[in-house]
Amino acid sequence: MTINPFPHPTRQSSVAIIFILGHVLRLLVRQLWVVILIFIFNQKGRTLNSFTLFFIGLAGVSATLSLINYFNFYFYIRDGELVLEKGVLRKTKINVPLDRVQTVNFRQGILHQFFNVVAVDIDTAGSAGKEFSLQAIRMEAAEALRDFVENFKRTADGGRQTVDGDEQVPITSTEPFQSEIRNPKSEILFRLSPLDLLKIGASQNHLRTAGILMAFFLGFADDVEEALSFDFSKKMEEWIGSAANSDVWYYLLVGVPFLLLASFLISMVRTALQYFNLQFWRTERGFKIVSGLFTRQEVSANLTKIQYVRWTSSPLKRLFGMMSVRLPQAASVQVGRKLAVGLPGCYEPQLSAVRQAWFPQEKNLPEEEHGVDGRIARRQFLLRGLLPVAVLMEITWSMMGTWAAIWLLWLPVSWWLGQRFHRSWRWWVSDEGLRLGWGVFNRQAVLLQWYKVQAVGIRQSWFARRAGLANLTLHTAAGSVQVPYIPLAKAQAVQDFVLFKIETDQRGWM
Repeated sequence: MTINPFPHPTRQSSVAIIFILGHVLRLLVRQLWVVILIFIFNQKGRTLNSFTLFFIGLAGVSATLSLINYFNFYFYIRDGELVLEKGVLRKTKINVPLDRVQTVNFRQGILHQFFNVVAVDIDTAGSAGKEFSLQAIRMEAAEALRDFVENFKRTADGGRQTVDGDEQVPITSTEPFQSEIRNPKSEILFRLSPLDLLKIGASQNHLRTAGILMAFFLGFADDVEEALSFDFSKKMEEWIGSAANSDVWYYLLVGVPFLLLASFLISMVRTALQYFNLQFWRTERGFKIVSGLFTRQEVSANLTKIQYVRWTSSPLKRLFGMMSVRLPQAASVQVGRKLAVGLPGCYEPQLSAVRQAWFPQEKNLPEEEHGVDGRIARRQFLLRGLLPVAVLMEITWSMMGTWAAIWLLWLPVSWWLGQRFHRSWRWWVSDEGLRLGWGVFNRQAVLLQWYKVQAVGIRQSWFARRAGLANLTLHTAAGSVQVPYIPLAKAQAVQDFVLFKIETDQRGWM
């Protein structure tokens, strides 16, 4: 029996005060960044109005209350519950049953590593976010907390954990956050090399990054103009009005590649910071990923909580022989969006190891292959061909005249892409699960086990009803998987079969 490491109310490490003040400082800078620009660049604007002074005073009061809150923040374990008490004027008490804890994830920024502390995020499946977060506790205390929670859950499960299907093995320990692994059964499956990081960074969506840069610039242009007393819009209008057509095209030819280059460099830097020295571990309970340069983050995925496996590959990733893998878990929105377990890039052996661990019977079960109806190609042609071309011709006809008809060249391309999309859509059914694959440029695949399904839905649009088609949606605790444009009779047959498997399967979905 593991000894309770926190039987009495315990504060966080005193280092947490630094992170509390840092949080207040970030909020202050986020709200006053325009004022900061004025002080740095605008000599005439260096005045403090009453609102700014009030806001600074309010921030000071908030910082003081945050410090007081630190001394009123306690956590402890009692009667099988993890308890948190906090608050100054308004007291709050949170009780989390240990058997309901889904994930205990660690984060370490530069200051965390320097002081040998770690931030701990504790989550349950039913919460809308993290159940609660500890900003800084000692590494030894964090590991003791996680070990105690895991051991409690094992004891509640009879001291055994399902691994690789139906095999039952006793579990006696867990692995720490550091690179050394105490558990001899833990195995490293993959480690990102600098070359792998370069491949992943190069295969990111740089157009999306360029769009974010443009949106950020346009969104804050008015604030920057006011802060620097510079009418950017007027200057641009004057420049465009006085510049010759050749000058405009010249600056566009220079500016667009510069924007794309900046987007490429930003994507590379972001990839390096987020996935530096990424290690992908196979543990007794599932998988674990540790990554990050300045902020080291550990995210774990238990096999029982993984709802399905999704992998994707872009043209560049396929050129490198790589794919990205996601393991959606039954967890809160916060985990689902920010702490979802996934590999930004790996190779076929790592994907095979994930599939074998999560669905060991997959390779041995006979599968029945199916496609989707050809009308899906017409829908793709309508949405990505006819409608965009019609809108573009309407917008540009007054400026381009008959040259606006050049947009019609997109129609045969979109028709060809629609046909390719239809041929790419395949789905395979076995007695225990479903596998899907689709995509022309970015190819996607999903592997799902029937007993993970929470609900089954059949949806028909007006057009689908006339054609006798339907979209089959399989809902899990981590999202839904859809099979589109299949005959209604086939969708109903699959629905009945899945519901039968759900009712007769004794395994828990998490």
